[in-house]
Amino acid sequence: LCVISYKAFLKLPNDKEKQAFDASGSFVIKHGNGRLISGLDEGIHTMRPGGLRRLIIPPKLGFTQSGLGPLPRYPWDRMKLDSLLDKMIEQQGGNLVYDVRLENVFDDEADQGYYDDAELSPEEMAELQNKLMKGRGAAGGEA
Repeated sequence: LCVISYKAFLKLPNDKEKQAFDASGSFVIKHGNGRLISGLDEGIHTMRPGGLRRLIIPPKLGFTQSGLGPLPRYPWDRMKLDSLLDKMIEQQGGNLVYDVRLENVFDDEADQGYYDDAELSPEEMAELQNKLMKGRGAAGGEA
């Protein structure tokens, strides 16, 4: 399991500026299970905890037409992304840009190679994220 923070943009060929469509201070993902877009999964793969990286993701490693994965997590951000993807198709080009920080990595003790991977429900992921945030606040004395 990985905890990442990120800002996500889409850069269209006919626009001078990147257009933001999502951001998160802390988000828990299961790396390498095929639920993230390929470019994000590949970019996180070689990062170390605490590392910061800008990932420029070409269309073939980006979102499919119907979308894929947990990002963006809110419906209004998904609608904004869908609108930007439509513009990307109209302009026949563009790239996704993710500024990602790998906050932490945890071993998934349930996945020792002899269990089938079970997907966490959205409620279980939210509970895990809340516990992580509470732990970070208590340990770091953050306001």
